[in-house]
Formats: sequence, structure tokens, C-alpha cells
Amino acid sequence: MARPAKQSIWRGFLVGLVLLPVNAVWVLYMEHIVAYGPIPSTISLFFNVVFILFFLVLANSALRSLRPSWALNRGELIIVYVMLTTGTSLAGLDGMQVLLPVMTHGFWFATPENQWDQMLSNAPLWLVVSDPAILYGYYNGSSTLYQPAIISAWLTPVLAWTGFIVLLVFGTICVSVLVRSQWADRERLTFPVIQLPLAITDPRTSLLRSPLLWIGFTVAGAIDLINGLHYLYPSVPYLSIAPTLDSYGTNDLMRFLPDMPWAAIGWLPVTFYPAVIGLAFLVPLDLLFASVFFFFWWKAMLVLSAALGISQGYSEQLSRSVFPYQNEQMFGGYLAIAIGPLLVGRQYFRQVWFRIIGRAAEVDDSQEGLRYRWAATGLIVVIAALAAFAMRAGLAPSLAILFFIMYYVVSIAVARVRAEFGSPVHDFHLAGPGQTITYIGGTANLRHRDLTVLSLLWWFNRAYRSHPIGNNIEGLQMAAQTRSRSRAIVAAIVVASVVGALAVFWGWLHSGYSLGVASKWNAGEHRGVEMCTSLQSWLESPTDPNFMSLFAVGAGFAITMLLAAARTAYVGWPLHPVAYALSASWSIHIVWLPMLIAWIVKSALLRYGGLQAYRRALPLFFGLILGESVVGCAWPIIGIIFDVPTYSFWGL
Repeated sequence: MARPAKQSIWRGFLVGLVLLPVNAVWVLYMEHIVAYGPIPSTISLFFNVVFILFFLVLANSALRSLRPSWALNRGELIIVYVMLTTGTSLAGLDGMQVLLPVMTHGFWFATPENQWDQMLSNAPLWLVVSDPAILYGYYNGSSTLYQPAIISAWLTPVLAWTGFIVLLVFGTICVSVLVRSQWADRERLTFPVIQLPLAITDPRTSLLRSPLLWIGFTVAGAIDLINGLHYLYPSVPYLSIAPTLDSYGTNDLMRFLPDMPWAAIGWLPVTFYPAVIGLAFLVPLDLLFASVFFFFWWKAMLVLSAALGISQGYSEQLSRSVFPYQNEQMFGGYLAIAIGPLLVGRQYFRQVWFRIIGRAAEVDDSQEGLRYRWAATGLIVVIAALAAFAMRAGLAPSLAILFFIMYYVVSIAVARVRAEFGSPVHDFHLAGPGQTITYIGGTANLRHRDLTVLSLLWWFNRAYRSHPIGNNIEGLQMAAQTRSRSRAIVAAIVVASVVGALAVFWGWLHSGYSLGVASKWNAGEHRGVEMCTSLQSWLESPTDPNFMSLFAVGAGFAITMLLAAARTAYVGWPLHPVAYALSASWSIHIVWLPMLIAWIVKSALLRYGGLQAYRRALPLFFGLILGESVVGCAWPIIGIIFDVPTYSFWGL
């Protein structure tokens, strides 16, 4: 591997550090504080980071013309991008926006009827805030965070969780370092999500001068401009591109299927997100087709289960384990996605092992983000430290170790989905280690304290839409492709984890004590309700081990491996194995039609124009992503400036 060019990096860190708190507060504002939407952290390519990067690149281009020595180099732009994606993954809807309600909700909303305070009596006081006097201003507002008693009450939990978060993220860095070279250099995976950031940060790019880019930008931006104006002035026409959460919304095809068993199909929204079409255009054709196919496969299974009287369909799948056991099969599929590539690359990983133990090896780790020995040691230490953290909180040692091993196995699967396919979504709802342990093993044999700690750890396992490993491995790949310094990327991620976590805590608590979490903005409290009601169900209705859930995990694993074998054996096999698990998740509902549109357009281009036509069309689809990101994310800024609610282009 060629040695990276020596470039300045300190300005990238400085700009990233300045932008991290601003970005954290902005994400919290958009996703929960006052506004509700857009929710940029729930898609693979964070719209808010694209927005910031776009204007940063424009400003940098102007600066390069006026004062070339002041302009950021490409490596510095990538550092800023990586720091902001790390910060967004922490601030996002599936990150610390779940953690803070988990820390407080059960204590403030306890009643003699629900007895949540008694239920949480085993919760370690160094991880939660339970004092009603401290929480009064937090939930009711018209107060301030900056009081000695309040700061003292929050300080220990904030520092404990910040340390936990940094360890958790560092573990994903170690995993990314160990697999990146095999996937990128040997298997030649394309890392679709970073294609746009790489293109616009290239100082030699002609992308921003492409007419197709600005055509796509104008089309996507015009839709969000018109809809944003309609939100403020209803006389302006509205272009319906997004679903509604009500069961019979105008974008929901379920309204045409009111009777059982067909009604068991559940929510079936029709959407037209230009940015998702643009992002899906980068996804391999077979994955696009298979994702839509398996989406309707799962819907057919729900109808079948209702027709047989086994379950009531989609709504029941969200609450408990019943046929077709989507969550369990999804977990099994993700295990196959993680383990399959490790088997394929076993010769490479054998050489990595030699490098770790100090023997002669064919692999070179001199330009990786960490030496392989340090990455492997770091991962082991991280798992041990996280398990010790959970055990200190009260979780049984065997459960603690199993939990975090499962977490990092699933992390490998998420990284693989991002590296090879660049799927717009990978939420993996309600099928993380904690849920799978209770599905399969039941809750009857677990202690009250075990269940309490599993509930506290639920915040980063509820869904994996903004899992940090995706951005980590992509940041390392961006450095490798641009011959930037990979170790600077590792440092940027670690720094962003510390500063980003503290920025989220500050932004949330500052706004909470000022506005009132319950009285003004109800920030994420439904996440707290979910945690408390789930724990209450475990305690009041204990379950025995569920062998059908275990069988379903095995079935999901086996089906995914069989699909992978068929894809290898038969040229042109249309059903990509990754899609089986990917399409069992919740978020596929809102992207299935954009993925279908992208598949149709991309298929036609490749069939009639070949690879050359595809490459020529790329700027158009980059423009769709940029146009929706820029105009769509401008609306909440207008809302902040003028203190008015504004249009949300990506709200679910």
C-alpha cells in the first residue's frame, strides 16, 4: 500500500470540534426539541451532515481562490465529515435520544398503579437520575440546569454513560480496522454511501459543474420548497411524497384492504423521496430487487398467519413473538451476514492472526487506523470493560459477556451491509441482543436485577439505523481511498465520541430545564414508556424459554446462507441473501417504492446504455440527494430563526 501523503490535519479537528456542539443541538432540535422532523439520523447518509459538508465545500472552494493557504485540504474535509457523522450517530433518534428518557422516565412517571419506581429499585443510582426535586424542573421547564444541586445529580450518570459510549464506539473502530482491508482491497466492495462525500470533497472534481447535478438538485429542492411553502401558506399546492402514521393515511395502501386476513398486511405506505431514490441508485441491482421482493414476502407471511388464525398480522409482530417470527429471523439473517464474509475471508484473517501474534504475515497493517495487534487487543479489552460495566450495574457475568459479544457480531453485519450494499436503511428494530436473549431464553429464569440492567442497555439496541460502525468503517475507507492518514480518522472518531456525547447531554439538559421535557417538547418520552412497559411485562408476565424463537433464529440464518449459496452457484440469481433480513425491518416500509423506482431506472440504463450510461447519469442522482438535503434541512433552520414550525421532508 502506498504511504499516505503528509498533510495538515489540525484545522480539520478544529472545525469539527466547533461544529460538533452546533450539529448536536441542531439534530436534537430537528428530531425532538420543539420541531419533529426532519429526522436525518435514520438514513444511511445523514442529511444534516451532507448539508454542512456541501456548504463547507462551497466556502472552501471560494477560500481556495482567495487565500489558498487557508483552504482545508481533502483530508481535513474528511475529518470534519467523519466527526460530524460520529456526532450525529450519538445524537440521533436511535442513540442518546433513547438514553436520556431511559435514565429518568420511570421515576418521574411512577404512580401507585404502575409502581415503576419500585420496579426500578434495582437500577444503579450512578446510571439514572431519580430524585423528584431534581427532575421537577427538567420535566416542567422554566428552570435552569446551572444550579449546583442539579449539576451534581447529573454529573456522575453523565460521566459514566459518556465513558461507556466512548468504549462502545472504540470497539466498533477495532472491528472496522480488522475487516476493512479484506472487504475493500481483496473483495473490492464499493462502499456506496461515501461516493457522494468523496466526490464533492475532491478538489479536482467537475461534479459541481455538471448540468445533470443541478437538474437533480433543482427537481428535489423544488419539491421540498413547494411543500415547505405549503406548510406555511396552505394555498400553495402540496406534493404528497411522504407517508402518515395514521392507519388510513392518504399514502397508505392498507385503506384499500380493510378486511381480514388482508388487513393483516399492516402499514403499506407509498412514498417518493428524491434523496432516497438517489441513494438507492448507488445500491447493487440484485439487492434493490430482492429488498422489494422480500418486503412483500414478509407481508404475504403476515396475511397467511392471519388466515390460519395464528396471529393478527403486522401489529402483533411489533409486540410479541409469533409467526412468522420476523425479529428472530432477522437476527438469524444478520448472524449469517456477519459470519459468511468471515468464512469467505478466512485466509486473510489467518494472516491477520499471524500479524497479531507476531509471526511473519502477508498482510500489511502499517497504514491502517490501528495495528492489527492493537485492534484485536482493543476489542477484547472493550468487551471485557463493557461487560464489567454491566456487571457492576447488576447483570450476571455470563449474560454481560454474551450480550456484548452478540452486539459486536451484529455490528459486523451492519458494517457489511454498509460496505457492500449501501442500503438506505438498516434499522434492525427490536431484534438486538437484549430482545433476542429474552425472546429465546425467556424471562422466568432471569433475576429482577438482570432484567433491569437489560432495560437500561436497551437504548443503543432498540434500533440500529445510526449504528456508529457504519460511519467508522466508511471513514477509514475514505482515508484509504484518498491516501489520507487513517490514524487521524481513528483519533477524530474518538474525540468526536467524547465531545459529541457531552454535547448531546448538554443540549438536551439545557433545553429540558428551560422548556420542560414533558410540558413543552415531550422529548422522546415514548422511548421511556417503551422501556418501562417492556420491563413491567417481563416482571409481571415471565416467560419460559421459547424454542420456536430459537428455531426461527436458526431458520433465518439457514435461509440467508442458502440464498448466498444459490447466488454463488447460479449466475443471475435475483434474490440477494442480505435482503431477506434487511426487508424484515420496519424502515423498509418507507423506502420500498424509492428502491423499486431506482431499480427500474438503473436496470434500464445498464441494459440499454451499459456502464457508461450509468456513470454519466450519476451526477443527476447525486443532485437528488444534495437538493433534498440542502433545501429540506434549510426549513428547520428557518424555523429556529423565526420560531415557527416548518415542513419535515423526512419524518419517520
